[in-house]
Amino acid sequence: MNGMLGSLIILLLVASPAMAKPSCPRVVGEVSSCLSFLRKNGPAKPSQRCCQGVKKVNGMAKTRNDRIAICECIKGTLVNIDYDPKRVPVLGKRCGSTFDLPPVDRKTNCNQIA
Repeated sequence: MNGMLGSLIILLLVASPAMAKPSCPRVVGEVSSCLSFLRKNGPAKPSQRCCQGVKKVNGMAKTRNDRIAICECIKGTLVNIDYDPKRVPVLGKRCGSTFDLPPVDRKTNCNQIA
């Protein structure tokens, strides 16, 4: 019985980081180079560095809760920045990724993301 309990504890400790939602500082760090693309009248194409970050963030979005956390992070980060919300959902397509977010603005309900 003690061996089984010990094994369960080890399993939970090892699995915990894998179950944690993406951290906002990490998400922001990965996509910060996308800011020029997100601005109104920004370049038509995101930079290669931006696309690499988008693909990394896409890899973090394994569950619905992950996608909600990423959305909330982006929403909170962009609140004081002049940007075009309609450019957010274009990022994935322009970067050749399945990264899929709605036009994120102050009114976005991230809990409605599939």
